[in-house]
Amino acid sequence: MSTGTPTASQARRFVAIQEIGCIACSALGHGHMPCHIHHLLVGGKHGQKRRGHDFTIGLCPWHHVGEPMAGLSPAACADRYGPSYAKQPRRFRQEIGSDDYLLDLQNTLIEKHTKESRPWAA
Repeated sequence: MSTGTPTASQARRFVAIQEIGCIACSALGHGHMPCHIHHLLVGGKHGQKRRGHDFTIGLCPWHHVGEPMAGLSPAACADRYGPSYAKQPRRFRQEIGSDDYLLDLQNTLIEKHTKESRPWAA
């Protein structure tokens, strides 16, 4: 599963993703939610090889691994936040977006975040 040590640029990407928060919660209008770094997989299927550090998105604990948040049950989390990528990947992709769509959205938000927080770096 390891993709090696991130480069300096990839490490900055991870920081930006964490500052932006969960991409799924953002897409659904829930605002900022702390997130994990999720490595997208070749073919998008569990057990497949990671695509690399440049193919990462931010997902909150619920969307990433199906861990209920804020004292909610799994059913209440699904009702409030939508499907979990880990628990219902097909439904997640149908309702929230494909891996490539989310990656494109994440990259767009990183670019915007970088220009807003570090205009001299753009």
